[in-house]
Amino acid sequence: MISGMGKETSEISDHIKLHVENGKILSMKTHRISKTVEEHIKKAVELILDRLTHTTLIPTLYTIIKELAINACKANQKRVFFEERGYSFSNPTEYAQGVKEYRELFSEEMSNEFGAKAKKKGYYCLINFNFTDHGITVEVINNTPIAKQEEKAIRERLEKGMAYDDIAQFYMDNADNTEGAGLGLALILIMLKGEGIDPNFFRIIIGEDSTIARLEIPLSKSFTSVRENKTS
Repeated sequence: MISGMGKETSEISDHIKLHVENGKILSMKTHRISKTVEEHIKKAVELILDRLTHTTLIPTLYTIIKELAINACKANQKRVFFEERGYSFSNPTEYAQGVKEYRELFSEEMSNEFGAKAKKKGYYCLINFNFTDHGITVEVINNTPIAKQEEKAIRERLEKGMAYDDIAQFYMDNADNTEGAGLGLALILIMLKGEGIDPNFFRIIIGEDSTIARLEIPLSKSFTSVRENKTS
């Protein structure tokens, strides 16, 4: 399934494309999350962490990347949903109505349907893996802009995650929160703290035409953060 030598780009299915070098997955492009996508994310994480001899991080890193990929694909699919129904992301009333309808109608079947539509429109989720002996950088990118309301919600979720160290306590305090999917970002920060990783190494970079979720995991004191080399 994956070549052991050299560079190659392979189309795994109608919605998964892998870029591989020397048997290691460097990037994965998809339009919807499926069991096959999840398996390839897990395989990439296992290959990287096994090589770097940090296998205990596999469950945490896999869970985080999967959560971010799900968020990215859903954001793209929601964009298609809004476009089809003529809702504006910049109009607060239309945005609220569109989000309400999208949540009420969302299903696995709908995810498959709108994943295919997202692909036709050129919307994608790209997962980039970059690693050395000193650390790992993973970026999950979706190429759709987000509404101001969404940006505000993201900042609030990250702020909420910073306030907790214990997942059980977080769930107890947020048991009545109806927007369960939105809690994923807060949980990522709590999981990183549980692994002894500074949650400031996780960032959401919002651009005009894309959103990047970047996670850096230092494995030695020689690790250099992207933030030290760039303004983003």
